[in-house]
Amino acid sequence: MDEVLEMLDKTAKRIQKTLDESKDTSAKQIMAYEQLLQSKDASDEQKVKAFIGKALELDRLERLSSQLSLLYVLQIFAFKVKVLEISVGNISEQLAQSGVLQKGTEIEAIKKNIDALKILIEAQYESMKEIREDQDRNLGYIN
Repeated sequence: MDEVLEMLDKTAKRIQKTLDESKDTSAKQIMAYEQLLQSKDASDEQKVKAFIGKALELDRLERLSSQLSLLYVLQIFAFKVKVLEISVGNISEQLAQSGVLQKGTEIEAIKKNIDALKILIEAQYESMKEIREDQDRNLGYIN
């Protein structure tokens, strides 16, 4: 789980950096597109290209922002699973040491659910990476 949290953190930092760097450049490009759209001297073809360029730029920023939001949600979820895992482990140890209660099947079931949640988080992260790679390949012709 620590490895997943670390991967999510690194990825979130990388996407946040990319988003921050893109904002200024995108704002300048969007302003240029907007000026071209409002220009009376621009041809219809130039205006269409400017409109499409502006839409693509806004879409790219939206996609980065969405990826970042998803990563933050996954980080929170993974962290809560980690805390839950530690808590159940501590309870299990205390119960085993106390001698009053034996490890129950309920605690084992909770541990299995936590393991399933960890697998789900890892699968979601891998799925998100595949979506990103597919988007990069699909939008590669635009660049």
